[in-house]
Amino acid sequence: MHTITQPVCISKELAAYTLILCFHVTLNDLEEIFLGRFMIKEKPHIDAEQYALLQEKVDTLKIIDPLRQNITNFLASDSLNLLQSVEPTKRLLDLKKAYDEAIEGSHRVAVQEENLFKTRNSYRKLAQRAATCYNIMHYLRQLLPEYVMPLEHFIDLFDSCIFQSEKHSMGAVMTEITKTAFITIYRVLNDRDRRVFAIYFAMEIESFNRRQNQQLDLNIPTGEREFIISPTWAVSLLQKRGARLPNEHRFWSYKKPFDWMTDEAYQNLQFLAIFFDWFSDGFERMGKEGQEAKWRPLCEGETENYPLPAPLEQLEPIQKFCIVRALRSDRLLQASTVYVTNVFHQDSNKTKSLTQEHNPNQTASSSSQNPSTSRSTTIPVSPTLQQDADLLTRQSGQRSVLLFYDDEPDEVVNFFLYCTSLIQTDSSTTTPTFQVVNIYGNGANEERILKRTFNKALTNNTWLLLHCIHNSPSFLSYVETSLWELRSKRSSSTPSMPRIWLSIQRAYSFPSSLYNLCLIAYIRTPLSMKEAMTRAFSLIDNDLLRHSSKVEWIPLLHNICYLHCALNLRTRFAQAGWDLPTLTSFTNVELTSAFQVAAREFALSDQSIVRLESAHTSSAVSNELNIRPLSWTSMRYALSELIYGARALSEYDQRAIANIVDFWIQPGSIKRDFEFSKIKYKIPSIFFGQQPKLSQLQQALESLSIHQLDVPEACHLHSTNETNLGDDLLIINRLNRIIDALPANISLSTAVHQRPNTPVEDVTINTSFSSSNALSTSFSSAALYSFSTKKTVALEEYSAMILASKLPKVLTKEQILDRARRNGTPIQSPFNVWIMRETQLMTDLVTLIRTHLQSIKVACDLNQLGTQWSVELANVAHALYYQRIPDVWREMMGPSAPPPTWGLNNFFPDLIMRAEHIEKVLTKGREKHPAYNLSAFFHSSSLFGIFKQEVAHAINLSDDGNNGSLIFQCELTPRDREHIREPPKDGIFIFGLYLWGCSSDKNAVEHGISDAPARNRDAYSSLPVIHLTCVSAEKASQLVSQQQQGADATSNSRSTTLDIYSCPVFYKRSLERRTTEVVCELDLWKKTTNTGQASRWAWRGVCMTVKPY
Repeated sequence: MHTITQPVCISKELAAYTLILCFHVTLNDLEEIFLGRFMIKEKPHIDAEQYALLQEKVDTLKIIDPLRQNITNFLASDSLNLLQSVEPTKRLLDLKKAYDEAIEGSHRVAVQEENLFKTRNSYRKLAQRAATCYNIMHYLRQLLPEYVMPLEHFIDLFDSCIFQSEKHSMGAVMTEITKTAFITIYRVLNDRDRRVFAIYFAMEIESFNRRQNQQLDLNIPTGEREFIISPTWAVSLLQKRGARLPNEHRFWSYKKPFDWMTDEAYQNLQFLAIFFDWFSDGFERMGKEGQEAKWRPLCEGETENYPLPAPLEQLEPIQKFCIVRALRSDRLLQASTVYVTNVFHQDSNKTKSLTQEHNPNQTASSSSQNPSTSRSTTIPVSPTLQQDADLLTRQSGQRSVLLFYDDEPDEVVNFFLYCTSLIQTDSSTTTPTFQVVNIYGNGANEERILKRTFNKALTNNTWLLLHCIHNSPSFLSYVETSLWELRSKRSSSTPSMPRIWLSIQRAYSFPSSLYNLCLIAYIRTPLSMKEAMTRAFSLIDNDLLRHSSKVEWIPLLHNICYLHCALNLRTRFAQAGWDLPTLTSFTNVELTSAFQVAAREFALSDQSIVRLESAHTSSAVSNELNIRPLSWTSMRYALSELIYGARALSEYDQRAIANIVDFWIQPGSIKRDFEFSKIKYKIPSIFFGQQPKLSQLQQALESLSIHQLDVPEACHLHSTNETNLGDDLLIINRLNRIIDALPANISLSTAVHQRPNTPVEDVTINTSFSSSNALSTSFSSAALYSFSTKKTVALEEYSAMILASKLPKVLTKEQILDRARRNGTPIQSPFNVWIMRETQLMTDLVTLIRTHLQSIKVACDLNQLGTQWSVELANVAHALYYQRIPDVWREMMGPSAPPPTWGLNNFFPDLIMRAEHIEKVLTKGREKHPAYNLSAFFHSSSLFGIFKQEVAHAINLSDDGNNGSLIFQCELTPRDREHIREPPKDGIFIFGLYLWGCSSDKNAVEHGISDAPARNRDAYSSLPVIHLTCVSAEKASQLVSQQQQGADATSNSRSTTLDIYSCPVFYKRSLERRTTEVVCELDLWKKTTNTGQASRWAWRGVCMTVKPY
């Protein structure tokens, strides 16, 4: 039996009855395979000549041995007398002459053989490059076992690249192999692993070129790759290998020459200079006069794009990457892109020099004789959609195509249709037909129809997409069997296969044999904003592009694509992007509907339609009267309410979508001079040209900077720690997995920490009662005892410490009632009922915590850890040992409960603060307590309800109209909460709120909230004391008018508007917050000179929480 599945993935039922052998083709074996393949396909005459010489060599050897034996026998004869007879001499001379001729023939064959061997070896670099590219795929399985490419597939790829190689330069063929392998492997991977693969691919290509130039020792890893992963980790490995300490080197005593350089960056540069000789000279010069102007730009701005000082600019790309990594770890993604670009550019130049070295006249002659057959000499850093689709379309003639997807089946159909649109036909060939068949798995009747459709497609050579074929496993088996039969019957005269494409959702299981049968492609909406815009624009065809002749039409199509991708980008930022990010996503269905809405609106106002209607009716109506102007309002309404807004389940997300749509779908956003100032983005100028081609528009989007749009500002958010996706850490960690798996002559970690070969060096025998197993059992028991003892001691000490100092004092029920009677508020008033419940909840929580801790302490004292515990107590002990908040405590805290990872060091001080504040409120009562800390209460929403009810009763408002006619208004005050001694005359003072999405400064409260990112590392701003009032809707409108008049009076130069934003208040920010956990909405007022400012707070997703998590 044979499978491409890894040995560790084989089921235990099968592994128990089989001997598993894992075959891995080494790099040298791959080199010989590809070299032999090239000679057979492109240079068959060399093999024929070599076979003829081999035959001649055998024939010569057959002559030499008998001649040598004849001469020996003749000279050994007893009757031989060379001095007395001439005949023996002549005989000997004839034998000698024949022998010399045979020897000369043998030498001639050897020389010709050597020449053929040199000719064969002149193509070895081509085979080595192909072996390097395929070997990369082997190590990608460290990221995901599904990353598979059978050697047979790569041989087909190799054959297509070397086809008619004599018409191209050797460098062009090598670049074609590299580019095709890169794109083919690239499309198998998911989006984040594609970036990992690009870096690893560039590392291998650069290492290949440096080995060819004898710049690297083949047996000693340099440690540069490990430095990219982590400078400190690389230094520790280099120390162990070289037994040299950094503090023993003279560079370690050097002082930092620039105050603006961080200590971490300078220490990394010291490590580079100590352990890498190529940087020592540059490090020496860094402290000299005049060097500050050269180094400072490297530590600020776009470090990766700034040239290095003179002696360092000539370094290899990975060495430059190490310098940027040492200086700016926050620019890792951008620096990796520049590194990959530099490697591919350098490789293209090296292949040109290889061409001149291999055949100086070949390039000029081939380009002059065959100008139409020239190949691209560049490798794309990120393959475009057209490059990927074009290559896959050409390769699909050899094998069927298997398209994987996750949760976007419509993307698969769009990709298939885009691939088929690239097929070019001439007058001599018939236009192929295309068909998409959706499979639902509805039983035998559907399967019969599917088989009939499939067989008809095979007969008519139709391009057929069997969409969602995983829904019918039996039909999938039938298709697989049919395709294998067709492949086995394929002859050299008809090498192409039927164009059958399959699509399978990745979560479903499918036969692993499909990897051998089909080409693999992973289809989903790209995470990169630039690639997502390119993919979105690919849905536009020429008919839609020429739908209207208005100058606004094509820029509007661009803005719709940008709008769609920006909304999806916000989803990546989770809670910072949407209120309900897991339920807010947008597919091509919404994008296509948006195109239809815009096309319908432009069709209604197009002058050509009016002229056409007038001509048909023979009416002489003026065109100007019949022209209907564009209704931007109707387009914005359809997009924000009917299409994109309909996908959002939160009213706050709907509000954000409406404001973003208002920004991008308006006349000012489709002008040539419009610029999105946050990221300095402008619509490409080709979109404003006269009838631009669709390919030109696509190329304009593909030429955008890769990382320019992958920032929070691109989707109207601020950059904070909350919007840090951590892609750089993920990519580095996954790249580390690959590097650790490399052999010892490449990976420094493998060279330092030797590991046995996988699976074992020799066959082992499974003996259940061997001495080694007994030893391991005793060791495991000792380790378990040591761990349990350590855990017992730690829990006992920690429980005793918490019980002694970290738990607040709480009130009993009698004490709670007594305090409530004496606080000056009626005992049955809503306020007293609420605060008594809050106090009782705090008492119950502290009592539960104390009970758990006492039980754990007693169990540890009696050495009963884990033996006489309930499940609940065991979970509490486990959480405490790992410094996590137990779930049972969090459940009792209600909607304001912290996440389990908030930490016990934060939990207990917060618990003490809450207990003290609740006790103060209970003691002073409603009339005397000056300010309320909302973060201290379990149900702070009740306080707002009580306050609104008090206002309603004061103005004689019925309970039925309470909610709709009363509005909360808040004013940020500069007062310090410790200095507030009395409550306000009107309303209440509140504090303990946290602002997300923007920032606030209590020293500049007259400006309200500021449209700037929060300076707190936790992405929130602590709000100052707020004066909260509650007024009727009529009075609120009067106050707004008064405030507006005051704003106009104080502003003499520019018109000032009053920005009012209804800010939602939640209990917490974390994802585990439920949709119903909304405390209230507070109206924030702010004077502004920007008329569009009001919408910005919804863009930013501004909200408040009563807890800082």
